[in-house]
Amino acid sequence: MSESDSFVWQQLRRHFKTNDLAVLVSSRRQFTAHLLPDLQTIIEDLVAPWSPELLGFQQKFEIFPMKLSDLTICEGEHVVRLTPVQSQDIDIGEDEPYASLNNGLWLITIDDDMPAAVMLSKFLTQYGTKVQVEIAHLPNEVGHVFAKGFLRTIQAQGKSSRYYRNKAVSFEFNDFGGTHETMRVHKLPAVSRNDVVLSKATMTQLDTHIFDFVKYRDELKRLGQSGRKGILLHGHPGTGKTHHYIAANLPEHSTILVTAEQMLNMEEYFALARVLQPCIMVFEDADLVARSREDISSQKAETRLNRLLNEMDGLGTDADILILLTTNRLNSLEGALASRSGRVDAALEIPHPDDDCRERLFKQYGHALNFQAGALAEAVVRSKGGSAAYVKEMVRRLVQRSVARGGSLVISREDVEVVFADAEAVLNLLKRDEEIVRRHIVEQGDEDDCGSC
Repeated sequence: MSESDSFVWQQLRRHFKTNDLAVLVSSRRQFTAHLLPDLQTIIEDLVAPWSPELLGFQQKFEIFPMKLSDLTICEGEHVVRLTPVQSQDIDIGEDEPYASLNNGLWLITIDDDMPAAVMLSKFLTQYGTKVQVEIAHLPNEVGHVFAKGFLRTIQAQGKSSRYYRNKAVSFEFNDFGGTHETMRVHKLPAVSRNDVVLSKATMTQLDTHIFDFVKYRDELKRLGQSGRKGILLHGHPGTGKTHHYIAANLPEHSTILVTAEQMLNMEEYFALARVLQPCIMVFEDADLVARSREDISSQKAETRLNRLLNEMDGLGTDADILILLTTNRLNSLEGALASRSGRVDAALEIPHPDDDCRERLFKQYGHALNFQAGALAEAVVRSKGGSAAYVKEMVRRLVQRSVARGGSLVISREDVEVVFADAEAVLNLLKRDEEIVRRHIVEQGDEDDCGSC
C-alpha cells in the first residue's frame, strides 16, 4: 500500500490496473448474521491460496448496505476512506471468542494474473443484522466463473456450522427490537436421569416419544416416516427441568432456545435449525405465542402464530428436528397447534410429583440433612400438591432453620411442622385476599347490572 493512499478507490485502481473502475462487474449475496463466524471463516479459507491483502474501510451509516460500487467513488462527501481492520469478539461457547470483522476487503489475484476483490460488510435492519458478500472482477469469462463459483461455495458450506453445532444457542436483541449479529451460547446444566424425579409412567412416555424416537430415527426415515417431531410438555409451574434433561441427554443435537419476544424472527430460527440439525428447538411458554385465536386481540400476535404454524408445516419429513413446546396453560393453546398431528405429535403431561416422587425430592435436595423418625414422612404429607420447585424451597427453609440453631442438620418432625405451618399461613392469607378481591369484583358487577336495569 502506498503511503499516500487514503481512500479505497486508490487501492482498487492500483489492484485492477485501471483508472476506469466503472468497468468492474460484481455479484453479491446477503446472509443473516447469526452464523457470521462460519461465513467469515469460509471466505478466509477460500481466499487463502491467493495470498490476499486485507483492507479495512469506513462505513458511515450502519443502517445502509454498502456496495462495492460505493468503494469506487473518488470524489465528494461519499468517498470511502481506508481504515485499520477492525473486529469485535463474538462468543462461540469456547475458551476464546471469535474475532469477527466489522467489514473487510480482500484483494486477490487469481489465474493468469487476473485481479479480483471480495468484500464483506454488515448492515442493520429492523429484523436484525445482515451480512453482504460481494465479488468484483474485470468483465471477462475467467472473472465471471470465479465469482459464480465463489458465491456458490459459500452458500453450500453455509448450510453447516463448525462453531455452533452441538451447542445451545439463542438470538440476541438489537436496538431495533430485532436480533443482534451474534448468538448467545448457553451452558446448559448437566441433568442426569436420576436428577429428574418423575413417575415411572412419565419417564416411559419421555423414553418412547423422544429418546427411542431419536434412537430409531434413521430407520424410521428409511421406511418412509418423518424425522421431525413436535412434543408438547404441559403441566403446572415448577416442572421446567424436563426439557433441560432432554437436551442434556441428546448430546449429538444442537439446541435452539426460543422466547416469545423473538417470535417475529421465526423464519430465521427455523433456518438455523436446518443448518444445525439434528437439532432441538425449545419454545418455552408457548401459550404466549400460540394462544387460541379466540383470545388473540392484535394483528401482531396472530402474525406470530401463523408464522409458527407455517414454519412447522414447512420443515418436511426429512428434517432431523425435534420441537419441544412447553406450557403451563394447556387450555389456552390454539387448537390448530395443540391438536394437530404433524405439528404436535404427542402431548406429555409433567404432573406434580406424587408421594414417592416428593420423598425422592426431599432426599435429593436435602442430601445433607438427617431426617429424624417421622420427619420425612411428615414433609411428604405436608407437601402434597406441591411442585418440585416448592419442595426445593421447603428444603431450603429446613436447612436455614437448622443453620440458625447451630447447624446440626438434624431435622425433627417439629421442624417440619413449623416450616410448613409458616408457609401454609402465608398461602392461606394470599388465597383469602384473592377471594376478597374476586368477591368485590363480582359484587361490583352485580351493582352495575342492577343500575342498568
